[in-house]
Amino acid sequence: MKQPIELRRVRDFGEIINDTFTFLKENFKPLFKALFIICGFFVLAGAATTALTQLKLVGLTTTKFNPDTYDSATTAYSYAITVIVNALILVFAQLSIYLVTLCYIAVYLERKDRQPTFAEVWGFFKYYFWRALGSSVLMVLLMFVGFLLCIIPGIYLMPPLYLLFPIIVMENTSFSYAFNKSFTLVKDNWWTVFGVIVIMSIIVSVLGAFINVPMSLILTTRSFVSLKSFNTPIVIFFSIMRNVLMLAYTLPAIALTMCYFSLSEQKDGTGILGRIDTFGKGTDNSNDLPAEQY
Repeated sequence: MKQPIELRRVRDFGEIINDTFTFLKENFKPLFKALFIICGFFVLAGAATTALTQLKLVGLTTTKFNPDTYDSATTAYSYAITVIVNALILVFAQLSIYLVTLCYIAVYLERKDRQPTFAEVWGFFKYYFWRALGSSVLMVLLMFVGFLLCIIPGIYLMPPLYLLFPIIVMENTSFSYAFNKSFTLVKDNWWTVFGVIVIMSIIVSVLGAFINVPMSLILTTRSFVSLKSFNTPIVIFFSIMRNVLMLAYTLPAIALTMCYFSLSEQKDGTGILGRIDTFGKGTDNSNDLPAEQY
């Protein structure tokens, strides 16, 4: 097995990005196995409701809408319900993908001698799910209030709020503790965390564009080209691909966790203290040290 990546160490901006992709590459198979099994239901349900939403939209745009008729009102109401259900499922899918990634990293941190198993990740996921769900609601409310007051407070709150989940999972702590600590960690490092958020958002957006742009073009050109017989299979295919690509949200989850470890090491020196604490205890830790240190 390859030497495990040392998570608890100080990194600069470039190292955070590089180590994010290195970690993903070296743990791709076990991580995505857990993602597909745990998040598979939400991904499939999201694909189904996304396809249904798009097909209903196509139906609305190809038929004459009369608000005075029962059928038109029912169709519009049905479309609105489908949109809401689809949005809720996508929120649960994103939350699950993010949380599974964090739980995998938490297990990885404890099991330095081997890769995490699905059972271990699933155990962590069940333990943190409701806490993460409640925290996500509070996080959205805080972000909404920040942007409601003014754009600048909302942007300012982004870095500390984005570090909440890594702190909660890695330290097994409460929302209030994580909220206070996130501001402590971000102090004097706001631009680093914000830069990581921006870069990861761009990468995820570019990946999503591979599906969203072709789908938008097809739905637009159908007004000029007869694609009636292909509407359903095209919409279903792109809906599935759009939801599968949501698994790319694992990238910002890894990157922000790398930010957390780096900032935590700067402030607390947890990794260094842990290594010092192992000295003189009679255990052979030579395998954990780089070759040039022994």
